[in-house]
Amino acid sequence: MSLQHTPPRGATKKSGKGRPQMEEEGPTEASASVTVMAQEELPKKPKGRKSEMDDLRIFLAAELKIFGEKLDTFKVDLKAEIHATVEQMFENWKRTREEEVKNQMEAVETRLVSLETKVQTEMDPIRHELNQHRIAITELEKCAATSAETVSQLLIENQRLTSMVSKLNDKCIDLEGRQRRKNLRIVGVKEGSEREMGTRDFVADLLQKALKLDHKPLLGRAHRAQRRRTQDDAHPRQIIVKVQQDHEFDDIMKKIVRSSQLLFEGVRFSIYRDYPAEVFKKRVLFTETKRILKNVPDLRYSLLYPARLRVTYKSKELFFTDHEKALEYAKEVGNMTTD
Repeated sequence: MSLQHTPPRGATKKSGKGRPQMEEEGPTEASASVTVMAQEELPKKPKGRKSEMDDLRIFLAAELKIFGEKLDTFKVDLKAEIHATVEQMFENWKRTREEEVKNQMEAVETRLVSLETKVQTEMDPIRHELNQHRIAITELEKCAATSAETVSQLLIENQRLTSMVSKLNDKCIDLEGRQRRKNLRIVGVKEGSEREMGTRDFVADLLQKALKLDHKPLLGRAHRAQRRRTQDDAHPRQIIVKVQQDHEFDDIMKKIVRSSQLLFEGVRFSIYRDYPAEVFKKRVLFTETKRILKNVPDLRYSLLYPARLRVTYKSKELFFTDHEKALEYAKEVGNMTTD
């Protein structure tokens, strides 16, 4: 529906000479009535200018009313047409968008199906591998459980064997100590002194003279320590002696304890009991403790076999197997005596 502007009837328009002319009226009811009235009044005297203006005003008012009615009708029709057009456009756009969305959804669905198929295809070997791993892990768990049980048993067995080895080691050391029970070590005797008499006779004579024994002790064997001889005589090898008779060994040990120093050819030497290496190392740890306790008055001590220090002081008797604790006690007693 198109809207064209139609000038109102009775309006003036320019003629070719530039003078305004009245537009021709169409065959409307108002123009017809005016024409009839004009024809009826033709014999009458023409009206004045004011009367013409009133007629023109009436005519224009009628035309404007008609134009207003047409304009209202046009507005209603235009509004309806615009509304219908917008609804049609919206329906078309909606239909188009629905088709586009539908196509896109179908494309997405197709893509998802393709991806799902691809994922399924690629997941099959992974699932198989996972199953293999699950089986392997199950087997490993069983093996681990079995191994844990075995290890637990082995630990128990190891503890038992360790305890047994420790006991056997202690027994071996004890047996070795018992075998060396009547052995002596002589330290500080010049190398070669025993060549003329032989080692056993030389040692028997040395013990008799140095310890002032009634007779020469009966020795089972006597020899130098089995190590390489040094070039100088600053550190001669020790002489290891085995005394045959128990009572003779006890007499020798008593004499050694009572003797302040032992001399051979003007050179001082020492005699010790022969202990296993393990026992000797433990006993050496108490050397500093014994040196301190020796200077404490009214205190008696003795190092029992294998390495246990017995201390008697102020009517109290104490035993120490830990050399560090024994040293702390000796320092404490020594400081009390000094104060």
